[in-house]
Amino acid sequence: MDIEEIKHMLFHALTEESLEAKLDEAKSQQEVYRILQELDYFTLTMEEFQQGIEAMQKEHE
Repeated sequence: MDIEEIKHMLFHALTEESLEAKLDEAKSQQEVYRILQELDYFTLTMEEFQQGIEAMQKEHE
């Protein structure tokens, strides 16, 4: 999966209304990753997840 696909999936997962409250409570990336795994379409590995987060952060610097 390329970085654009990873970012696209992450964006949709992180803005999922059904998980909003849980994501607001998350204290770590690992916790966020576990929460996102509840979504049927979220198939990223932890490594892809971390790459996507880093790429998204760099875009907002």
